[in-house]
Amino acid sequence: MPDAITLIKNRTEPRLGQLERALAPEGSARPAWVIAILASVLIFTTVVDVLGNLLVIISVFRNRKLRNSGKVTQR
Repeated sequence: MPDAITLIKNRTEPRLGQLERALAPEGSARPAWVIAILASVLIFTTVVDVLGNLLVIISVFRNRKLRNSGKVTQR
């Protein structure tokens, strides 16, 4: 019987460790270089998105054929 109690304790301990890691503050969960890479990727994608949208807006202003939305019937 005592072996069964030890087995139950051993099976539940890793789950408690994972819960403690999940509740830990973010600063201790990731190294600084990972945060820097994630931030730079986020900034890069934001800049590329804004530039792409500006190119679409400029092309629509320059070309009148792009202003209508396609096969839309007007009544």
